[in-house]
Amino acid sequence: MMATRIHSTSLRSLRQAMKKEITPASPAGLHAYVIPTGDRHQNEYLADCDQHRQFISGFTGSCGTAVVTDKKALLWTDGRYFTQALQELDEHHWQLMKLGLPDTPTIESYLSKELPTNSSIGLDPSTMSIDAYNDLVKGVQDSGHEVVCCDVNPVNTVWGKDRPALECQPIVPLEVCYTGEVCHKKVSAVREKLIDMQCDALAVTALDDIAWLFNLRGSDIEYNPVFFSYAFVSRDKLVLFVDESQLTPAARSHLSEETKSELDVKDYGQFHVYLKAYVDANPSCRILVSNRSSQDVANTVPKKNSVVGSSPIPLMKSVKNTVELKGIREASIRDSAALCKYFCWLEKEVKSNRNVTELSAAEQLLMFRKNVDKFMGPSFETISGSGPNGAVIHYRVTPETSRPITKEEMYLCDSGGQYKDGTTDVTRTMHFGEATPHEKECYTRVLKGHIKLASTTFPEKCRGALLDTLARTALWEVGLDFNHGTGHGVGAYLNVHEGPQAISPRATKDAGLQAGMLVTDEPGYYEAESFGIRIENVCVVVKKDTRFMFNDRDYLTLRPMTLVPYETDLMLTYLLTADEIEYINTYHWECQQQVIPLLNEKDDTDTIRWLLHKTKVIG
Repeated sequence: MMATRIHSTSLRSLRQAMKKEITPASPAGLHAYVIPTGDRHQNEYLADCDQHRQFISGFTGSCGTAVVTDKKALLWTDGRYFTQALQELDEHHWQLMKLGLPDTPTIESYLSKELPTNSSIGLDPSTMSIDAYNDLVKGVQDSGHEVVCCDVNPVNTVWGKDRPALECQPIVPLEVCYTGEVCHKKVSAVREKLIDMQCDALAVTALDDIAWLFNLRGSDIEYNPVFFSYAFVSRDKLVLFVDESQLTPAARSHLSEETKSELDVKDYGQFHVYLKAYVDANPSCRILVSNRSSQDVANTVPKKNSVVGSSPIPLMKSVKNTVELKGIREASIRDSAALCKYFCWLEKEVKSNRNVTELSAAEQLLMFRKNVDKFMGPSFETISGSGPNGAVIHYRVTPETSRPITKEEMYLCDSGGQYKDGTTDVTRTMHFGEATPHEKECYTRVLKGHIKLASTTFPEKCRGALLDTLARTALWEVGLDFNHGTGHGVGAYLNVHEGPQAISPRATKDAGLQAGMLVTDEPGYYEAESFGIRIENVCVVVKKDTRFMFNDRDYLTLRPMTLVPYETDLMLTYLLTADEIEYINTYHWECQQQVIPLLNEKDDTDTIRWLLHKTKVIG
């Protein structure tokens, strides 16, 4: 009841604050306020001080938009979070709007229909992307509604002194032995792209883009090795906007050397001031602003000087060089060895009827990873879900929700590590007793989709939406499916979710897959209140020789970086084709060849025995 009282009080206070947001466009205050999941840099994971939507609604998922009117409070989120949102939202004050379902209106259509004509809709422009802002404006304009960019976020007014402070951590260099390319070469490549795009400068706002460009890493946001900053690249200027107290001596020396002393470092808070001054000094300039930047950046650069489009950096960053790929491969093998130790330990504990919970298991997994060379921390919060908790796609285990892991239920573990030479993301589903025939069939069909995608051949720059169906076909055959994308890009000791590449029904406008990109292969199936299944590997996109080459176009395939056995005890082999069985046996042989050499013959005897058992030839 405490959470309900807190959220109902916060809603009341927010509505009062909305009435005080009086501008020429809204003399009677705001009729609605839109609260996206976002910050000044449109990060997926947010610092505690930027969790506006979570604070006002109580929903902790990483994706969703809240809308508060004078009478209603609604939350839009996608299929990954339907179950979680129903558990976390106060049903007496909040209504869940399920994105992607036919009967669910968009935010724009809902506001157009529900609000009186000529209403004022408020938002904090620093928390909403340019694309989302433009969609909102276009979607409500026919109803005469006005979208108001508020100077002060009224949620902060409600939050008050309890709002957490921004904690900035030291910034450190990432050596060229991990990055494979120094900063000034990356900057030169960006400048060449700007010339091709007939732009004079680029405003860089995405934190992982900045970390990649300058070969720096930080820890301002949990799980993501980034730091709060902006950057500006023109044909003759290179500026980094950051809290200079965060720059360690090693980082300063690194920047001087890698930028050939070209770099100008300015205070983080001066970015918008600098943009305005640059335009004033160069009135005919064309500044490229990423459409994924926050709307407050678009508000800063006059429209006549702004070119809103795709920044070249995400695509450059997504195609890993040979040094990065070597590091990621080595990090993945070390991480796979740690996971094998963990699953061996877990199976032994559960089968011995020892008390293991979702939470204690996740803690033990972290201990195994902490012993791995170059480990810097988890790449996201471990999803450790037993039975019905495994059916919550982005389940977050807490002391209150933690369930025992037993021989009677499925167990899903989705986890990853940040290493100085790479980032990992792995999901495996297991059963430590005897699964039901239905559970085995569901697992086998998820595995079939995983293998189909992993082994397919496709043309260069094929978009992810065209590949997504491959992972679903075996499920569709019997009327099953899953409510999330099939794959996402992965950073090189950077964000575990990275674009622009993706394998998803929504990936219809991405740049397409290219050799050197990383992408996950992670189909699943989730049966509410019962169990969840997901099988995930990080894969690298590689060239594949084909008998023919249409229009001199290269063809590609996926090669797994992750080397953790599949669960043979959950496979119904009669549902597998000969090619699928061959793929499993070949993959398991590779697991043996790469992982066993990292295990100590004396200390890891149980793990070696476990791995050999899990990778026995099937067929």
